[in-house]
Amino acid sequence: MRASEQWALRWRHLDLKKRTVTVETRVDAFGDFDTTKSEAGKRTVPLSKADELAARRKKMKASDDDFVFQDSAGGFTRHTLFTKRRWKPLVAKAEVKDFGWHSLRHFAVSMWIEAGLQPKAVQTLAGHSTYAITMNRYGHMFPSEAHAEAMDKIADQLYADRPALPHVSWRINGA
Repeated sequence: MRASEQWALRWRHLDLKKRTVTVETRVDAFGDFDTTKSEAGKRTVPLSKADELAARRKKMKASDDDFVFQDSAGGFTRHTLFTKRRWKPLVAKAEVKDFGWHSLRHFAVSMWIEAGLQPKAVQTLAGHSTYAITMNRYGHMFPSEAHAEAMDKIADQLYADRPALPHVSWRINGA
């Protein structure tokens, strides 16, 4: 999910039994809530496991309208404050090269590709408005063979078990 989608997430958006999250809203830096970045941003994304989320909700005694990721006052988490107060200190403590929060989204998409999800499924789950956006950003990551090898396979399939075609001479410009 995009950070703006994550911070707008309320418990009603999660179906812990079906293990899905419905993305339909986002919140900007000014605290204004709106629909997702694009129509394609409205989507349902599967969750791998929901046990920790269920335990979190129980511990919080959260209602459907409560934010999943709350600030200390129960409101939505402001991304700039979160990164400044939580994320950057965590990265520093881990003694790893600093990287942005959005890199986690790229990591997730990369893992979907590595797990074998098809490009169209990746587009849908990531909420990209077009297939071109997905392929321009991640196309190089999808497993592929060398182009010549792929063309050879196609040719082998087309001409398998067929007699050789007779040689045809082409005359150009009536020559």
